[in-house]
Amino acid sequence: MFAPDGQPHLDRQLLHDKAQELDQTIRRLGAMRDGLRHAAACRAPSHMECPTFRRILRAAESGAIGARAPRAAQGAAPLLRE
Repeated sequence: MFAPDGQPHLDRQLLHDKAQELDQTIRRLGAMRDGLRHAAACRAPSHMECPTFRRILRAAESGAIGARAPRAAQGAAPLLRE
């Protein structure tokens, strides 16, 4: 975790990858939030009659919403190296 001089040894690539993973999570959660808000406020008689709701469903089915990052990018390794 620390270099011989006592300073932390940070893996910059791993920090970058973790930030990318957080960006993906934020986008996914934002899309889910927006979809929930739309479904709650939608004035269509049935959600299946709403073009926006149907578009959200198609995006979720295609994996555009809710797709997970590959396991290696999910922060499996610690942020600090020994």
